[in-house]
Amino acid sequence: MEKERKLIVAGNWKSNKTVAESLALVGDLKRELAAVKEVDIVVCPPFTALESVSKAILDSNIRLGAQNMSENGYGAFTGEVAAGMLKEFSVGYVVLGHSERRQFQKESDALVARKAAAAHAANLVPIVCVGETLAEREAGITDRVVETQVRGSLAGLTPEQVEKTIIAYEPVWAIGTGKTATSAQAQETHAMIRKVVVAIHGDSVARRVRIQYGGSVKAANARELLSQPDIDGALVGGASLEVRSFADIIKNSI
Repeated sequence: MEKERKLIVAGNWKSNKTVAESLALVGDLKRELAAVKEVDIVVCPPFTALESVSKAILDSNIRLGAQNMSENGYGAFTGEVAAGMLKEFSVGYVVLGHSERRQFQKESDALVARKAAAAHAANLVPIVCVGETLAEREAGITDRVVETQVRGSLAGLTPEQVEKTIIAYEPVWAIGTGKTATSAQAQETHAMIRKVVVAIHGDSVARRVRIQYGGSVKAANARELLSQPDIDGALVGGASLEVRSFADIIKNSI
């Protein structure tokens, strides 16, 4: 059954790749994925490689994302990167509220919501990450935790902005661990997230919003995961750092 929402697969390179390594990777990806039209393809290099990668993918079907941004514009915010700076490099997407930033930089739902609003104001598409820890899943509170994050991280956005936002469900216990939620577990939580969007903004917005799965996605499990009715793509970590594994995830999702 064909979905009404186009799949989107984004590679989050995290704190990896020099400029030269980034250019080599996107050069290979351009060749491997040139014929793919069924999937929106996004790469999210570190800030230091954004300009070079932006130029390298200019004539391709690959789009550029950043891994974070400031909720503030230009000004006295040492070490921060404003949305306008990302726009200069033709960045179209920005990952916000990743569990690593929630854990290590203590980012809250309220901060993520402010960043998402700033992204929309700059015509960037936010990829808003949510997900529970292993302790929370074992305690049976996955739905409560994820619903709180979804509501808090989208707070203040208009229905039109939510519709254009990408939500990435990433169970924290499956990120970089090799563990993956089963397709049934992932689908169950994705369906719950969509119901939360229905409750906030109605059925029409919820039908259009794209929800990605992230957490040890690889070529071998991509087809089963991405064929689930409420899973609209993948946010890929480690497997996006190597051309073969990332290209195969995308090809296997079609």
